[in-house]
Amino acid sequence: MTQETHTYQAMFLLDNQEVRQNGFNAVRDQVKTTLEKHGLNAQVLRLWGERMLAYPVGSRSRATYLLGWLQGSGNSVNEAKKDFYLVGPVFRCMFLRQESVPEKELAYGIEQIEDSAVVIPDEAPEAVEEEPAVEAKPAKAAPKVTAEGEADADEGDADAEEEES
Repeated sequence: MTQETHTYQAMFLLDNQEVRQNGFNAVRDQVKTTLEKHGLNAQVLRLWGERMLAYPVGSRSRATYLLGWLQGSGNSVNEAKKDFYLVGPVFRCMFLRQESVPEKELAYGIEQIEDSAVVIPDEAPEAVEEEPAVEAKPAKAAPKVTAEGEADADEGDADAEEEES
């Protein structure tokens, strides 16, 4: 039985400690080897950047993002995901099926980066200064309306005096 081949865009979150110890190119090659082991052809693997995570994953607050464009079967993607989660520097990955690889992405290919160009800050979360709390002002009461439909003059005047002070 022949598996149908599809194009996938993939995002891999790499452990910064692994990238720091082994270098970006070595970690990227590990990802590429795992993909090939499961029958996925990596057309593009490039550094997307190092960023703070939206929420902590385990003890990690930051990750190095690796963007990939691949071709292979859905079964190959599932097997590669299992492998990534068992062993290696990838702690999260996502595959999205696409129509084709954009031309501008093909220009990147399997990107070689000087390891000194990949800046990875310490894992300590950045201190976030909290804004001082703003006290909420109570809403002004609407003037009382009499049965004839007129606003009570005393209520309206109190509001006017409060605005001036």
